[in-house]
Amino acid sequence: MTAREMIELVQQHHPDMGEKEIINLLNRAKDDFCLRTEMIKDTYTTTTEANQRYYTLDNKVIKIRSLWLNDVEIPRLSGKPIIDDDTEESG
Repeated sequence: MTAREMIELVQQHHPDMGEKEIINLLNRAKDDFCLRTEMIKDTYTTTTEANQRYYTLDNKVIKIRSLWLNDVEIPRLSGKPIIDDDTEESG
């Protein structure tokens, strides 16, 4: 079914709905379906920095299944870290 066909089908049942509102609702339904079914999987790579624990991820990342660093899988941490990050003093 094409997007045009979906819009026309919705408008048959809800003639007062505009195209933009229907498209927004269809996109929301698609996003919700993909989130619940976890049907879209991808690989994300980033550059790491020494002494940096936290990184900002692309907002497309919904769930992290595993983490690898230098070809070694890092075990999942449950809860907050019990130690602070090491800090390097310059100079």
